Amino acid sequence: MKRKLLLLLFIPLFLCSQGTLNNAKKSLSKKNSKNSSITSNSRARVSQRSNSSYFFNRLLSSFVIGTLYQGSLGLLIGRPDFTRMHPYPYYTGNEGEYHYDEKNTYKNSNLKLEANYLINRVKGLEFNAVYKPFYLAGIEVSHLNFSEKTLLNSESLNITSVNLNYYRIRKRNFSMWWGAGASYVGNEVDTWGFTYNVGTNIYPFQPISFHLGWKQSFINDNSINVFKSQVKYHIKKTALYTGYHNYALGSETVSGLVLGVEYTF
Repeated sequence: MKRKLLLLLFIPLFLCSQGTLNNAKKSLSKKNSKNSSITSNSRARVSQRSNSSYFFNRLLSSFVIGTLYQGSLGLLIGRPDFTRMHPYPYYTGNEGEYHYDEKNTYKNSNLKLEANYLINRVKGLEFNAVYKPFYLAGIEVSHLNFSEKTLLNSESLNITSVNLNYYRIRKRNFSMWWGAGASYVGNEVDTWGFTYNVGTNIYPFQPISFHLGWKQSFINDNSINVFKSQVKYHIKKTALYTGYHNYALGSETVSGLVLGVEYTF
């Protein structure tokens, strides 16, 4: 009887020790087997297609895909018109990162360093660096460290990503970009995956700006989704900000208020 009581006491303790990060790492490590074989009925239907229908469908699909590709390519790439960069946002008092005035001071390159802290039971610390060698493109490197203390031990999860960003829209008070690259999830996952991101900065009036960002990384048969919304207060080259971050780490979600600082070189 005593053994049964002790077992009943230890079962909840064991269940509680399986924390959020431990479950996230398990879900990100899974590789589901996929059945790639074609059923006999499908093969029969394919064999019954006539050659004329087959070539007509191929021609029609090629035309539709080609039209959509050209339209989306124009939307994604656009015209790479020359734009100048300010030394830092609101450098002239009323413009954000970009301007078109040849008389104003501008920079050929730009570097931003950023750090923020997630206030949550699962602690999150992020370091981010964006280097623009010129106005049109940039390299973004970020490192996320999540840590959690459970009843029996402590867990951590590290995520590093590298993206090449294309700054599609570059206006005086508004910019928007998209990018692609790779992410690496450490600890027990130890896996690389493809990642993409989109983001925007809005500069309505000095010294306030807004940032919205989305990043998705495909790890094994799961994904890591990151959504960011921030409000920044600019003091020359420095920006202090707060906001809301949401991290979908495989089967688990971690979200909360963030506090951060950004510096422009």
